[in-house]
Amino acid sequence: MVERVELRGLYGKAFGYCLIDGVRNDEYMKEYYSSNNNEIPCAGCGEWALVDIPGVDMNEVFPTHTPNETLPFGQYKGETIAEVYKKDPKYVFWLAGSDPYFKIDFAALTGINTEDKFALEKIKKEIERISPKVKAEDIVTFGKYKGLTYIDIYNKDPQYIHWFLQNNRTIDIDKDSFMKILKH
Repeated sequence: MVERVELRGLYGKAFGYCLIDGVRNDEYMKEYYSSNNNEIPCAGCGEWALVDIPGVDMNEVFPTHTPNETLPFGQYKGETIAEVYKKDPKYVFWLAGSDPYFKIDFAALTGINTEDKFALEKIKKEIERISPKVKAEDIVTFGKYKGLTYIDIYNKDPQYIHWFLQNNRTIDIDKDSFMKILKH
């Protein structure tokens, strides 16, 4: 349990005590760590998880990032979130999805007002723009049929398309598009 954090730049020190199955266990800290000031050792190495800091609003520790903020890390270090979103929106979605503490103000980034009665449709349209669904007429970019459309593959090897549709877990598919070729 982290009771106090001393921030220093992007890193710092965490202080608190050990919980094992939700119960405080001071013996664990004494046995494995020589620290007597309740410093959680190797705080930046994944030996602790920040759950809460009593008396501190977690939104202060992990604020929502605005489109004009500059990324201080990664392949787009030094660029604003808005600049990255324009050229590589999938990276911004990946960033927000891979780190639960890196929150982004997507309403400001996309210009979609969440109070707008058409907000859901606009959000769906933006997601489709960024990650369009695969359609039967699209060209395959991987595997043994790379360079052919899914329609061409179906005409050549229909079992492959059936297998692909049943076993795909990573590609968002336009099912209506594929149903048209399967009905022929």
